[in-house]
Amino acid sequence: MSYGITPNDFSAVAKTDSEAIRLAVAAAKETGEDRVVIPRKNLRTGKNVWEIDSAILLPSDIEIVLDNCTLRQADGCFDNVFRTAVTDTEERGRRSARQRNVHLTGRGNAVIDGGVHNGLTEKTSLKNGLPHVSKNNMILFTNLESFSITGITFRDMRWWALQLVFVSEGRLRDLTFDARDNVPNQDGIDLRVGCHNITVENVTGYAGDDLIALSGFSGAERRHGYWVEGMASDISNVRIRNVIGTSVTKAVIALRNNDGILLRDIDIDGVTDLSGNGARKSAPYAVVRIGQKYYGSLRFSKMGETSRISVRNVFAAHGDAVMVNVTLDNAVFENLFLGEEAKSAFTTRSDWKASGASLRNVTVRGVFCDAANRSPLPLVELVRVEEDEYLENVRITEVSAPAERQLLHNEFLSGLTTDL
Repeated sequence: MSYGITPNDFSAVAKTDSEAIRLAVAAAKETGEDRVVIPRKNLRTGKNVWEIDSAILLPSDIEIVLDNCTLRQADGCFDNVFRTAVTDTEERGRRSARQRNVHLTGRGNAVIDGGVHNGLTEKTSLKNGLPHVSKNNMILFTNLESFSITGITFRDMRWWALQLVFVSEGRLRDLTFDARDNVPNQDGIDLRVGCHNITVENVTGYAGDDLIALSGFSGAERRHGYWVEGMASDISNVRIRNVIGTSVTKAVIALRNNDGILLRDIDIDGVTDLSGNGARKSAPYAVVRIGQKYYGSLRFSKMGETSRISVRNVFAAHGDAVMVNVTLDNAVFENLFLGEEAKSAFTTRSDWKASGASLRNVTVRGVFCDAANRSPLPLVELVRVEEDEYLENVRITEVSAPAERQLLHNEFLSGLTTDL
């Protein structure tokens, strides 16, 4: 490809790779080029890797092209690889400081590598002089409108690969994650409060925790000043397409909201769990989970706050295809497939804290099971854990399974219709 401004242009004056890239970004803005290309070859060191020892701060109206290159978090550093420029400023929580048009574009084999872990985890965060664990995000975008992250492989994440807070009008596409589960909580994509109008598509690989998480909680974002006053805090209008990957022990896609944060208008189509394939044996407890009675700072979600959810074409190799807890309103689940070692297609079974689910206006349509599947669990499992849980206008239809499998277990006295 043709090159514009590159960090190699500053190899003679920069003392570090991070400084060379920052000088290239500054030059791109000064000249109006608004584009930096990071090539495979690093002329400053003569190596095919760029060591990032401090974050590259991205201004508005910038594109960073990773052209067949590898960026690696340097040994012993405590910082992101890329971060929006507003994130650590006093202006970060102001709507007037909102950034626009930030794009990270991978070409060919573009890799961001976590390298050697630095000991910073959720347990050590803010202790003994260490910073907050969010400094281990590879990419941290906050208070941003119009963005894209495409064509990049994220390897050996030190914590979450991508954390996005109060960002909108964006696209995450053609992303691969390669975590070994050698450190805690190696999420792939985390969409947090205030994220809306975002498309996530063509995501592959392995996560050490949730591969994709939509998390609406009010605590951390307020504590760290990432809450943008005057902007909607809900997570909404998110489209997720063509996910082929797995989690070592958690969920492939997790949707959670508490504290009055709304999570709504989420459309998921095409999720295939890869667990058990190849050399790494993994076993996520669910492919798609919705709701969890945990993480809330103020209270857990109420009926209507998790709503208008559509999930289609899900294949579970291990665990459940769909697990729902707490509350769910106005949702459709279609074409849920269970592999040979999977459990239930749809369940409200309790986990962590005692909680089943209350369901209102929910349809489960089309459940299919591998003929060799011998799980003792029913295909659809409606478990009532707490006395105030209920079903209202719930419909289960078109469930197909081997003759010996139990199709439905229901602990509620009303609110359910079936056509099995």
